[in-house]
Amino acid sequence: MKFYKSALAFAVCGLLAACGSDSGGSSSTGDNTGGDNTGGDNTEYNTSLVTPTAGTALTIHMIGDSTMAPYTEDRRPQMGWAEQMPMFFDEDTAVNNWARGGRSSLSFYNYDPSKNPHWPNIQPTLVEGDYVIIQFGHNDQKYGSDYEQYGTYAFCSDGSTTADGAEACTDTEHSYYLNLKKFVEETQAMGAQPILMSPIVRAYFEGDVISEKGQHNIGILGSETVARGDYPAAMEALAERYSIPYVDLTAATKTIVEQYGPSGYTNLYYNDSTHPNELYAALIAKAAAEGLQELGIMTDHIVAADTMIVANPSELDFGKRYLDVSETKSITLSAFSLTPETGTITVTSPDGFKLADTSSSETWEQSFEIAYTNGAFTEDVYVQFTPTEEKSYTGNLELLQDGNTLETLAVSGEGVAIGASVESYSNWFTAGKGDLTATADGLVTGAEVTLSEALTKGFGSDKIYAINGQDTVTARVYSDHDYSSDKYIEFKVTAASQPFNVTSISAYFASSGTSNVTANIAYSLSADFSSPVTVATELTLTKDVMEQFEYPVTEQVPVDSAIYVRIYPWMKSASEGGRYLALYDVSIDGLSGE
Repeated sequence: MKFYKSALAFAVCGLLAACGSDSGGSSSTGDNTGGDNTGGDNTEYNTSLVTPTAGTALTIHMIGDSTMAPYTEDRRPQMGWAEQMPMFFDEDTAVNNWARGGRSSLSFYNYDPSKNPHWPNIQPTLVEGDYVIIQFGHNDQKYGSDYEQYGTYAFCSDGSTTADGAEACTDTEHSYYLNLKKFVEETQAMGAQPILMSPIVRAYFEGDVISEKGQHNIGILGSETVARGDYPAAMEALAERYSIPYVDLTAATKTIVEQYGPSGYTNLYYNDSTHPNELYAALIAKAAAEGLQELGIMTDHIVAADTMIVANPSELDFGKRYLDVSETKSITLSAFSLTPETGTITVTSPDGFKLADTSSSETWEQSFEIAYTNGAFTEDVYVQFTPTEEKSYTGNLELLQDGNTLETLAVSGEGVAIGASVESYSNWFTAGKGDLTATADGLVTGAEVTLSEALTKGFGSDKIYAINGQDTVTARVYSDHDYSSDKYIEFKVTAASQPFNVTSISAYFASSGTSNVTANIAYSLSADFSSPVTVATELTLTKDVMEQFEYPVTEQVPVDSAIYVRIYPWMKSASEGGRYLALYDVSIDGLSGE
C-alpha cells in the first residue's frame, strides 16, 4: 500500500490557506464502464451525520460515491464502507458520511446546492481541525450522454498523462485531477485537512487478478479518441505534488478481493461487481484506518480492531407463527482477525429455535459448528422457529470460541394458537397464462386472476422455462414502467366454511429476456387494499431462470372474508423498454380450522 505525507507541508497547508495554484471555482450503466447506478434520490440513504457534542475532539467528513455512501436497512447487505468507519475510532470522534450514489468528482462539486448534501453545502460547515476524506472515481468513468454531468479524464482530455500536463487544463476541463485539487484547496481554505483515498477496485478479473479496468486504469470509451487514463495515478500525483496525505485503497482492496478469486468474491465481498456488503465494507474501513495510522494521522483516536464479527441481518424477528408450524430464516455470519488462525466457532440457539446449514435440512440442532482457517469465515446459518406454546419467545444466538462468547444476536417470535386445522391452499398459473382460474382445495376458494386497468398491455405470450428439471409453460406479464401502485396483478382467496390461517405466499419468478424486471408483493384483508402489508420489494430476479420465492405470513381470514395479494411488476430502468415478468405457481397457503 502506498502512502504520501509531508508532515510540515501538511500541517502548514491544513492550518493556513490553500497550497498550490488557483483553487478554481466554479446506475449499472452497461458498457458505460463506470456508474454505480444508485441515482440521485437522497431518500434511499441514511443521513449518517453526527452532531459533534461538547466532548467531541475530532470530526471526520467523508465525501464520495455509492461505494462509500450510507444506506437504509432495506438495502442490506449492501453497505458503503464509510458506514463502518466509526468502529475504528474512539467515542470522541464524529464521522459524517456525506457520500452519495451516482456522484463523480465533477457532479459532486457542481451539484445543485438546493439538493443536500453536496459540496456547496458541505464546505461551509468545515471548521479548523476537521478532516475531509475524499474518494471518487467510479462515476468519473461515465461517458456518452452522461459525460457532460459526470465524466472526467484522469488528467486532461488532450491526452496529457502527467501532473504537469494536468496543470495546463482550464478550470472548465473535465479533469479528475483538477476536481480533486478544488476539493483539497477549498478544504484547506476552511482550516480543515484533506485526505485522498483512491477508489476501491471493481471485481473485474483477468484470470485470478483484478484487471487494469477494475483498478480504474481506463482506455478509450465509446467514440472518444483519447484514453481516460489512470484515476488512482492521478490522485497519487496530486497527493505527491501538493503534499496531501494519500491512502491507496485501490491496491488494498485489490489484495483483499484477489485472495478469493473470480469464483468466490461475489457473496463474500460484493453485492455485484462494485458495491460492498457489510463484511467487505468493514475490511475496507479497516484498511483505511490502518493507512491513516501508518501516516501518523489521528493515531490518538484510532481503535485497533481485533476479532470482528458481522451478521446480516443483525437480528431475526419471526413475528407471529402458528403453534407447531415451522418457519426458517437465514443469517450470514462473517468474521476476520480470529485467533488462533485455525479453529471452530460454535453457534447456539435458545428455546424454540434450532440451527442447520441448509434450509432443507432434515436435522435441526440447538448448536452449529463453523470451522475456519486463515482467521476468517463467511457462513450462512439457517434458523428455524417452531413455537410449541402460546407465548413470546426471545433470546440470543451466541457465537462461542472455546466457551467464550464472541457475539450475541437477538432472535424473537411469538406462538399463536389456532386449534384443530388442516392444510389448505389456492394457486394460479400452473398451466400457463391461458388459464387464469385458481386451483383450490375446497376449504378455500380462489378467484380468477385480475389485472389493474393501468396495467394496459397485460399478458404476453407463454414461455417455457425449466422448473425443477422439467420444461414448464409459464405466464408472462408485460412491464414498461417504473414502480407504480396502480399497476398490479391481483389474487383473491376466500375462507369458504372455516377460518383460513394464512402461513405463506409463494411464487416462481424470472426476469424474462433481461435482468431489469423486478416486482413488489403486498397483501391486504380489504377489498379496497387499504392497510396493505408489504411482503417483498424489488425482488432480485435472474434473467430467464425461474426461481421460487416464499414469504411467511401469519394472518387469519374469517369465514366469508378474503385475503388479497398483489404483485407489482416494474422495470428497474424503464429506459430499457418493455420486458416481461414470468410467473408460475403463485400460491397462497395456510391452515383451515378454528
